Formats: sequence, structure tokens, C-alpha cells
Amino acid sequence: MKKLISTLAIGLLTAACGGEETTSDARDYYDGAKSAALGASTNKATCATCHAADGAAGYPGNTFEDIAYRSSYKGGDADLLGGVNACVTGWMGGTALTATSESYLKIVEFMQSISDSAVTDPNALAPEVLADEAAYEAAYAGGDATRGQALYGTYCGRCHDAALVVGAVTSPPKAGLSSRTVGRIAQQVRTAGPPPSGMSDASDTTPGPMPFFEMKDLSAADLKDIIAHIKG
Repeated sequence: MKKLISTLAIGLLTAACGGEETTSDARDYYDGAKSAALGASTNKATCATCHAADGAAGYPGNTFEDIAYRSSYKGGDADLLGGVNACVTGWMGGTALTATSESYLKIVEFMQSISDSAVTDPNALAPEVLADEAAYEAAYAGGDATRGQALYGTYCGRCHDAALVVGAVTSPPKAGLSSRTVGRIAQQVRTAGPPPSGMSDASDTTPGPMPFFEMKDLSAADLKDIIAHIKG
């Protein structure tokens, strides 16, 4: 029933706005104050912190471009409303939206304005899950620190260089990250976050509101170089 209500709400919105145009008010729910307000009172992160609107690299979340009409989200576990709420409640620390709430409809309006209705394949979820920190250490040691400097700015700086508060947690500065092991950093990058995360057993030591980077969004070679820069 929830999926049906969500689908009907999206259909009504598509008819109203033609699926092509968006208002500045709707965009504010993507990258403005109204987006940050979806989370906890302390939250400063927006949808744009983790999701590009144009397919650009450097973001842990899937781009909002061509996202609105997919058949499933979060690896098939939720509809669009569920996918949105996984971020709002899990990462941003806010209260779940409803299918008819203004906030949700505005987010959908923005998503539809940059989405092709023909793109309906599932929104997959594929964390790189290794056995433990030692396995990540072996996989990600030995990077190029010089090359990693620019990559760090692209993939990590928007949060860690700005002490960005995500939910109720302040992103640690690069200096604070440097004391961690290569394996710890790599596992955090690959599996961090609340469920659905990379791992859910006792061997996963990466809780917190940092969304993980999948292999398709951050290659193994680039992550090795970023970690070398952090450690250097």
C-alpha cells in the first residue's frame, strides 16, 4: 500500500509539472537550507553533500540525474520514498517523510526535472565487503600520496575539511584521520554508515553517518592514493 501511495503521489506530481521543469523552491530541498532541515536540528549536510545532480564524480551516493523513475532503490529493498527516507533518517538523523508531505514531493519534483522517465533499471547497492580490517590493509596499502592530494580534495574535502556536521556527528579533520590505520580508513570508506551498510556483524567497526563509496564511485587505485595522502 505504501508503494502504491508513493507511486500515485509521484504520478500526480509528474502530471502537474510535466516531469521537465523544477522550481527554485524544489531545488532548495536538494542543496539549500530546506534540504539540511530534513535532518536533525544539528545537521548541516544536504542531499547535495552526497549526491551530484549531473553525474559528476566525487560523491558517495548515486547521482540524482536519472534517478526518479527507477524500479527499486537501495539494492531493491525500498521504493523511492524508502530510498529518500534511508538518507533522511539514517544519515541525516531526521524524521521519515510521508508520500504526501511537501518535502517529499519537492524532492521528487527536483529529481524528475533531471531524470529521463525511460531509465527504470534498479538502483543497485554494492559495497566492497572484505573479511576484516587486516584484509582492507592488505588491499589498500602502498598508494601514491602525491596523486592522492587532489583526489582527497574531490572525494573527501567537502566534509572533512569543513568540519561538516552530518546528523549530529562532526566530520573529523584530515589530521585526525591520519592516526588511523590504512585498513581502518579503507573499511570506513567502503562500508560505513547505518543499515543498510556494508556489513552488520561484529567485525564491522565502522559505524557513523559517513555514507560508503562503492567501487563504481571510487576506484581501488584512487582510494589507495587518497589513504596514502591522509597517512602522509
